[in-house]
Amino acid sequence: MPETVTQPERDLVRAEDAADRPLEQHPTVRALREEMPDAVGRLERDAEGTPVVFVDPDRNLEVFRFLKDDPEQDYDLLKDVMGVDLGGGRPIQVWYQLWSMEHGRELRVTCEVPREDLTLQSVYPLWRTANWLEREVYDMFGVHFEGHPDLRRILMPENYEEGFPLRKDFPLRGRFSRSEQVRRALSRDLEDVYSREELELAGVAEGEAGPDDAMVREVSYQEGLEDAAERDGLQGEPMLVNLGPQHPATHGVLRLVLELDGETVVRCIPHIGYLHTGFEKTCEYREWNQVVPYTDRMDYLAPMLYNIGYAGAVESLLDVEITPRCRVIRVILSELNRILGHLLWLGTTAMDIGALSVFLYTFQERERIYNLHEAYTGARITTSVTRIGGMMADLPTGWTEGVREFVNTFPRTLDEVEELLSANAIWLGRTQEVGTISAEDAVNYGLTGPNLRASGVPYDVRKADPYLGYEDYDFDVPVGSHGDIYDRYMVRLEEMRQSTRILKQALDRLPDGPINVDDRRVVLPDKSDAMGDIDSMISHFKLVMEGLTVPPGETWHSIEASKGELGFGIVSDGAQKPVRCRFRAPSFINLQTLPFLVEGEMVSDVIAINASLDIVLGEIDR
Repeated sequence: MPETVTQPERDLVRAEDAADRPLEQHPTVRALREEMPDAVGRLERDAEGTPVVFVDPDRNLEVFRFLKDDPEQDYDLLKDVMGVDLGGGRPIQVWYQLWSMEHGRELRVTCEVPREDLTLQSVYPLWRTANWLEREVYDMFGVHFEGHPDLRRILMPENYEEGFPLRKDFPLRGRFSRSEQVRRALSRDLEDVYSREELELAGVAEGEAGPDDAMVREVSYQEGLEDAAERDGLQGEPMLVNLGPQHPATHGVLRLVLELDGETVVRCIPHIGYLHTGFEKTCEYREWNQVVPYTDRMDYLAPMLYNIGYAGAVESLLDVEITPRCRVIRVILSELNRILGHLLWLGTTAMDIGALSVFLYTFQERERIYNLHEAYTGARITTSVTRIGGMMADLPTGWTEGVREFVNTFPRTLDEVEELLSANAIWLGRTQEVGTISAEDAVNYGLTGPNLRASGVPYDVRKADPYLGYEDYDFDVPVGSHGDIYDRYMVRLEEMRQSTRILKQALDRLPDGPINVDDRRVVLPDKSDAMGDIDSMISHFKLVMEGLTVPPGETWHSIEASKGELGFGIVSDGAQKPVRCRFRAPSFINLQTLPFLVEGEMVSDVIAINASLDIVLGEIDR
C-alpha cells in the first residue's frame, strides 16, 4: 500500500511571490540581478501572476545552471519548453517554465532569439526533460539547440524540408498538394525508410543507400547489423525488433525500435508523430470558444479535464472569476474524469499482463461515468463541456443523485480489483522491481502525475498551486517508495479513492446560483433575453458574429490531469483568435522516459512498462 502524505499547501499570498509586490523584490529576480545583471532584461508578470524574466539568449545556459544549482533557487523541475512566433519578423520566443519543489515557486524564463541566428544552448545537460521538448521547438520553429545530443525532427518526418509548421509564415494547409506529397513519398531512399539512429546502429554510413529496390535495401541493412556486431565484438548477433506502430499493446500508433541482446533490451528508440493531428496550429485559426472541441480530442480518455484546463487559462487572460456553482461543478467533472482515465489504465494494463477479468470490472464502472457524461452533454467521449466563463449548460435534474450513487458504490469495485491483483503472484512478479526510476531521476526527466508520485515525490498541482478551490478540499496525495510498475499501480488505486473523497465533499457543498458569469462580453445572454431585449440581441449578435475578444497578454496555466500536469501556454494579441495555443501534454514528456525505464529489462517487460506510464497518443501527436 502506498504511503499517503499531505503535501503542505502553497501559500498563495506568500510575501516573496505576491503579485502586488514589485518584481525586483522577487527572490529569484533579485538573485539573478546580483549574480549576472548583464544577462537579465525586462521583467513581466503573466495573467496568472507568474514572474517572467527575459534573458540574453547567448547566456541562457549560464542563467539556467544558476537557477538549478543555487540552493536558494533550486528550480529542479523543467515543466515545459515552448516556442512562440508573434509574426511580423519579430524574434522567436522560447519559454522555459520552471518549478522549484523545495520552495514551491514558479518562474518563466523567456529568450527572444533573432531570426537571423536561431540558436540557443541546450539545457539538456541540466534537465533530461529538455530532450524531446527542445526537439519539438526545433521541429516546429527551427530553433537550433547547440549541445543537444540528438537534435532532429520529432513530430514531422525526419527528412521533412518544407519548413517549420508553427511559424506564422507556414500556411495552415501546408506547402504542397496531395499529389506532390504522394510523389515525394514514392521517391524515398534508405534514409527515409530507417531513422538516422537505426542507420548508425546498423553501421550503414551516410550516402550508402542502395537502388530503389526495397529488397536490396533490406539486405544492406541486415549486412550492416552483422558488420556492427563483428566490429563491436559482440558474442551474438544483435537483433532489431519493431514494436508497433500497429501493435495493440502500444496504446496507440507508437513505434518502438528495440535493440535486443537475447531477450534483454539494450536500446529503445521511440518514434511518434503518426497521427499528425496539428491541433496547436489549427487552434490559431479558431475563435476562442471554437478551440474547446479540439481539447477533448487530445486525451479522449478523460476529455473534460482538457476542457476545464483550457477554459481556466483563457479566463485568466480575461480576468474573469467563474461562479461558485461553476467552480464546484468543474471539480466534480474533473474528479469523475480522473477516475475515468485511471480505470481505463487499470483495465488495459491488467489485460496487457494477462489479467483479462480486471478489464471487465473497470469498464463496467467506466460505463457508469459515460452514462453521466451522456446525461449532461449528450456525448460520451468528445464532450466539449466548458465555455469560456462557464459551462455548456446547468446540470440536469437527478444528475447529482447519479453521481452520489456512483461514489457510494464504486469503492467496492476497487476492493474487488485489489483482491484480484495486489497479492497475485503473477502480478507481483511482472510489476515489482520492474521499470524502476528514482525520485531524483523522475524529477529530472520531467515526470508528473502518478508516475512521479510513485517514485516518492508528493507533487500534485491541486496541492502545490491550487485552482478551482482545491485548497478547501480534504484529500491526501499518495506516494510510492520504489518507483516501479507496482507502485504506479498502487498510487493510481489510491488516487481513485481520494477522488471519491473529493466528490463527496463537492456534492455536499454544491451551491445554487448561476452557472455562467454575468458578462455579456464573454457569455451569450439567455435566449429569452435575446428575443425580447434589443441590448441582449445586439450582445448575442456581436458575440456570435465577431467572437469573443480576449485582451492582449499571455498565460501559462496548469492543472492536475489523470496523466500528469497538463499545461496551457496561451498568447493573445487582443483579437478573436489566439496567437499561440500550446498544450503541455503530460504523455509526451512521460513517454520520453521509456528508453531509460526499459533498457536492461526483458523484452516482455517493455509492454508492461509502457502500459504503466499511461500514455495516450492523441495528446502526444497533437
